[in-house]
Amino acid sequence: MGFTHFSKVSGIEGIFQGPSGYESQIFGNVVAGNRYYVDVNFGVDTNNGSSWERPFKTLAAAIVASNANIALSSKGWAARNQIYYKGDNNEAAAETLITLPNKCDVIGVGSYDHRPTPMMIGNHVIGAGAYMGCRFFNMGFMSPAAGGVIFTVPTTTSGLAFYGCHFDGRSTTPATKAIVATAVEQFTIKGCKFFGKYSTTTIDIGTGSSRALLIEGNQIESGAIGITTHASMTCADAVAMIINNTFAVVTLLIDENSDKVVIGGNRGTTSAAQTLALIIDYNSALAFDNIITSASATSIYPALGAIA
Repeated sequence: MGFTHFSKVSGIEGIFQGPSGYESQIFGNVVAGNRYYVDVNFGVDTNNGSSWERPFKTLAAAIVASNANIALSSKGWAARNQIYYKGDNNEAAAETLITLPNKCDVIGVGSYDHRPTPMMIGNHVIGAGAYMGCRFFNMGFMSPAAGGVIFTVPTTTSGLAFYGCHFDGRSTTPATKAIVATAVEQFTIKGCKFFGKYSTTTIDIGTGSSRALLIEGNQIESGAIGITTHASMTCADAVAMIINNTFAVVTLLIDENSDKVVIGGNRGTTSAAQTLALIIDYNSALAFDNIITSASATSIYPALGAIA
């Protein structure tokens, strides 16, 4: 099928809609693969998930179908599938993810009450497995009443991405963290919104290789720290970047303990007093143009100096 026109789908950065309702994630090429549909209210997992008329009920069922398709034959090895997810579950009927689809875009459509995205409520802990190239677009994730971490990703995952997603930590007990990712290579968080007073840190990048990490253009709220990277995080042959984010936090905007990450163009406010150790931690040799309003002043980090 040839396409002559694409128009941007409202609210989803980088998602375009073409003739006959075709939606494709464009980064220089059109996606090729199968499409699956999930409708939490109307769907049944014994359906084949091939349309909105025969959708799966759970994302887990769509993941099983997509992964089987990718692995079935050489036709799927270089493909990228799509899963369209529509859901407005309450906590009692929530689905908790334990696996990810390989080489697949999970695209949130529809809404959950007043929210502009569907919403998955729970503490999603992805188990061991070589998950590759899963990307979430316009999806909503919310902590359950008991709080905890919303999304935990293991070391065997690579190429994971969240684009234009919402993470809501405003549960009865505030969430501790939105995302914990340990040694996830080529991990991208871009254009997302993080709501709530997370009690520990909103985004936690753990030990091990995080080569090509990109955290860019997000709105990040926290009752404590905005982003934490651990001292033993590495990015030996592909630089990690935390750039152009906007923060509203209580303590540090960024606590970068590895001294390996480029920190630049970030803006935000903190309730902490204007002391470098209290509001931002970075390697000055890798930092530029970060402007922070603290409890006592607005300052730029690192400080500007004359060129020698």
